[in-house]
Amino acid sequence: MMINDLVPERVVLEVRAAEAAARAARAVPGVACLQPGLLGLVRRLACDAYERVTGKAVPDIAGVEANLLDGGICLDLRIVLDGGYQASSVGAAVQRAVLDAVPPAAGVAVIAAVVHVVAVRFD
Repeated sequence: MMINDLVPERVVLEVRAAEAAARAARAVPGVACLQPGLLGLVRRLACDAYERVTGKAVPDIAGVEANLLDGGICLDLRIVLDGGYQASSVGAAVQRAVLDAVPPAAGVAVIAAVVHVVAVRFD
């Protein structure tokens, strides 16, 4: 997909949803950080479009993929867990926090919020 194929409003909405999801996930006890995947690195083109449309720098949404589909947004989060926390409990808490935070921030329903624990940090 080329930048010219993207509808600017779509990009803005996806970034807004990803920002709300990232902020909510980072606030959950047991989340050390978010970690971008390969797709997140490739999506830099969409971020460039966001910056051109809004005139603002893209917020820190590394580790969150947001895709607008008919009827809502699908979110995919990659978290790094603090050692000493139970992955399933933290993952469920992140999912709940994201489901609560994104609709009011982005004005769109969340169709799916998938949380992946990609690493455990023992500091």
